[in-house]
Amino acid sequence: MRAVTQGILLALCLIGSAAQAAIVVGQSAPLTGVAGEYGRHLSEGAKAYFLSLNRQSGGINGEQVKHIVYDDGFDAKRTLDNTRKLIDQDKAVALMGYFGADGTYELLRRSWLDQAGIPLVGLTSGASSVRDAASPYIFNTRAGQQDEVIKLVTQMKRLGIDRFGVLYQDDAFGRDGLKVAQAEAKKAGLSIVATGSYKANTLTVESAAKKLAEANPPAILMISITKPTGAFIKAFRGLGGGAILYHTSTVDFDELVREVGAELAHGLAIAQVYPYPWDNQNKLIREYRTAMAEYASAKTPISYASLEGFIMAKLVAEAIGRAGPSPSRSRVFQALSNLGEVNYGGFRIGYSPTDRAGSRFVELTIINQKGELSR
Repeated sequence: MRAVTQGILLALCLIGSAAQAAIVVGQSAPLTGVAGEYGRHLSEGAKAYFLSLNRQSGGINGEQVKHIVYDDGFDAKRTLDNTRKLIDQDKAVALMGYFGADGTYELLRRSWLDQAGIPLVGLTSGASSVRDAASPYIFNTRAGQQDEVIKLVTQMKRLGIDRFGVLYQDDAFGRDGLKVAQAEAKKAGLSIVATGSYKANTLTVESAAKKLAEANPPAILMISITKPTGAFIKAFRGLGGGAILYHTSTVDFDELVREVGAELAHGLAIAQVYPYPWDNQNKLIREYRTAMAEYASAKTPISYASLEGFIMAKLVAEAIGRAGPSPSRSRVFQALSNLGEVNYGGFRIGYSPTDRAGSRFVELTIINQKGELSR
């Protein structure tokens, strides 16, 4: 009996050791609040990839991947608290999929990534305050906000628009976007005739809608997130605003159409920084959609947000695989730094010891009369 008991105890110890040996990848994302839907879809895309990897390939180099996600509610302080926990308590070898520019900026200002020697792969913000930061531990997966604004301003000029207004979120992300828009408008010979802002993590867009409606520009560039965008469109159109609307990639079109309806969303042009998620001819998209169907929550739609999480997870796994068995933070960091270029179904992304830009891919989409997204 004692031998049996000892055997059971030994088995439990081995199971505990195996659990501790799992490769931990950490993520702080808004799972609740005004950015909650995007954050949930982002994390679900990553989860689908890691579950597929664990169950179909046995993990990475025989080790399972444990994806830990904490809700930050789009709040910078909670992002910091979550990061401290992921680094010190959970012993993550890499971080991924952070959302807010302000929270990420605070991590960089405090040099937490550098001190821990831990890479952060993928930011949903393309703001220069975090994208162009001095820390080598940030690895971007999307084109920068400047790339998006250039694409949108170029499209305006092509259509003969010579002046426009700007709606922006009053934080590092939005202010950076406004600065970029001002610079690119000047280069293109366009003028910004009015700007309106709203406080981050709120829906207080009424004054911005009124200001921009009164200015009556032929076009408005929106540097905002989905729920405030929806509130702005309702208020702006209700005031008689008839401008053509342009948006950076930080809006989820599906959620927006549910918020405002197809009629109000119709005609919105959106810059996209990842491949079209409904292109079933694309190898990456087929892989993504198969994983989502098998491993994601049934409530999670096919979307740019979940595709973004999937790509981030795939890239983290690529680096961990190259780092070898029982990977350390330093080996994962070195693997990322020397990754070179990888090609995921035509979506090319890469890094070098001196380049963390990742991707420059930007294309335009538009919401049609049916509330669907077209290229």
